[in-house]
Amino acid sequence: MHGPRVWSSRDSTRRNRWRRRVFTVPAILTGFFAFVVLLVPALIVGGIVDLLARRRGSTVRLAIYAVWWAGLESAGVLWAAVLWVRYSLLGQLDSRNSLHAHSRLQRWWSTNLVRGARSLLGMAHGLEGREALRAGGPLIVLARHGSQGDALLVASILATAGLRPRFVLKRQLLWDPCLDVVGHRLPNYFVDRNSTDNRTELDNIARLASDLEDDEAIVIFPEGTRYSDAKRKQAIDTLGTTAPGRVASARRLRHVLPIRTAGLLSIMDAAPSTDLLFLNHVGVHDFRTLGDLWHNVPFPVPIRFHATRISRNETPGASEVVDWLDTRWEEFDDWVATNTPEPSSPATAS
Repeated sequence: MHGPRVWSSRDSTRRNRWRRRVFTVPAILTGFFAFVVLLVPALIVGGIVDLLARRRGSTVRLAIYAVWWAGLESAGVLWAAVLWVRYSLLGQLDSRNSLHAHSRLQRWWSTNLVRGARSLLGMAHGLEGREALRAGGPLIVLARHGSQGDALLVASILATAGLRPRFVLKRQLLWDPCLDVVGHRLPNYFVDRNSTDNRTELDNIARLASDLEDDEAIVIFPEGTRYSDAKRKQAIDTLGTTAPGRVASARRLRHVLPIRTAGLLSIMDAAPSTDLLFLNHVGVHDFRTLGDLWHNVPFPVPIRFHATRISRNETPGASEVVDWLDTRWEEFDDWVATNTPEPSSPATAS
């Protein structure tokens, strides 16, 4: 499916973009300045808190990373402004040169956020099955959704492999100003998970996948949301009404949610010869609050990613593909069960 690029069915109009950015862009620039000014007092107070709580620098690490994050966000927005001046004034914002310049900005932003997390938060991650990426793209990446940082880590992994990602992401992430500005100049789609017009969302996702180049990968998190026991039960109850034949497979899952097939099938239909890459991971939990993150910094175990590539000539036809995907997802779940580290108490100072 070809046609004009669509980033969101409701949030990408000129009016909505500027209503959002008039708040978020000044907020991040001001926030960075405030973080820098308050860094020394924060380090003093944080050091005392860590000492009293017998933490290994958790508060201090998070304070420094907050400055790092706000600095990268601010630099990314300013870099994007420079690119706008360079390309938009000449009517070339949609040109191939502009696209690649913004891809370089995206790669710089994502990889440096990950580098900061490695250095400051003690996060380590590795990839098993790296050979699955060596053949290049295009690729359809089915990634596990285990935490709020999944997209960032996936972007970093793909960038290391020389692949430019196109993401299907939830629309709420548009409140991140760098994602909003740069994400609207690169092929992405910010999906409304609560949309009553499902066909519009699926058409736009299919459009995103319709013209992948050899150095690109379209990334979807087919669970649609992060795992919890309550969400698993709700998903099974929904399948009982919409697709009873999938319930038995869904009940066998213990660590991942059943695939929401509509968006994924739209991508597969729009890119019928594109290989699939199943990208799994263990070692990171869904930190729902800043307190959850604080209790797990430095990260107690490495994050292990595992990639499996499946050629499209190995996938079945339309009548059997959903059952085939469910079977692959059960294998996905088994890998998580086998490789999840034993839970441990938060690290404390010796």
